[in-house]
Amino acid sequence: MIRTRTVWMVVGILLALALPAWPQRGQGAPQIPGGVFKPVVGAGAQYAVTAKDGQKHLWSYAVVGKETVEGAEGYWVEMRMDSGGEQRMIMKMLMASSGPKPELKRTIMQMGDQPPMEMPLGGMMARMRQGREPIQETPGLGEKVGTEMVTVPAGAFLCDHYRTQDPNGKSDLWMSTKVSPYGAVKVISTNMTMELTKLLSNETSQIKGEPKKFEMPRF
Repeated sequence: MIRTRTVWMVVGILLALALPAWPQRGQGAPQIPGGVFKPVVGAGAQYAVTAKDGQKHLWSYAVVGKETVEGAEGYWVEMRMDSGGEQRMIMKMLMASSGPKPELKRTIMQMGDQPPMEMPLGGMMARMRQGREPIQETPGLGEKVGTEMVTVPAGAFLCDHYRTQDPNGKSDLWMSTKVSPYGAVKVISTNMTMELTKLLSNETSQIKGEPKKFEMPRF
């Protein structure tokens, strides 16, 4: 039985993945840039993320498969979170890439040794938005500041530097075409910092077992 706390963490992560805005706006996964999805099967990236409150996590994104979904190319992107001591979480997402923003089609989640579960995205997103204010999105990457050489634990990368300013503050993003699937090398915002620690290759899915359907609890 998954606890309510875990359910809301999953909801926050899925909502972050559904948005094109890249600055971090709360708990959950670092948000990914819109319009820069460049998947390479087997490739991925690992990031060290430090939240405003000092909590540190390792996040990895890896492209672990490809298939046709609703007539478009679809890629399975696996996101893994290791918070050091807490139960490890893996989420595998089928992203249709027919447009500039990949569309989330399926999500399978596994917590630690528990059986994997497929999340009912349609009903969950509708419930999240019901009776709430529209979500304000920041389009694209923001304003390009310049091109810079950036050194992170994974090495030195020639990056395009972008900046956004919104009510949450200023955010800076350094992007490289050598990083798949989202291109991010470094992010600094008011709520977190994120640095590329490793480029991944020959990646396959780490989810074990057949997924079961998961029903969202009523709140």
